[in-house]
Amino acid sequence: MLAPQDISIFLNNALKPAHYQAELDCDTPLPESIRDMPDRVSGHLVGLDTPTVHDIEAAWKRIMIMNATHVLYTFTFDPGNQTFLAHKR
Repeated sequence: MLAPQDISIFLNNALKPAHYQAELDCDTPLPESIRDMPDRVSGHLVGLDTPTVHDIEAAWKRIMIMNATHVLYTFTFDPGNQTFLAHKR
């Protein structure tokens, strides 16, 4: 697992993202090229407080951007262990 990295999360129809730290379940950094970005990415959100966990869990629309490529991912979230599974849009 790599060191935590900054990710951007848009909940529902938010116009500005919230920034969180995430540990991705991969051994190499994400590619810098849009076409090379993986279709699925999983990981663990780090250091979330209880209200933030609830907000992410309750959101009807969840979008994530993981690096400078600005590739959009929709994701599912498990509030119990704060893990996510993201799928490229």
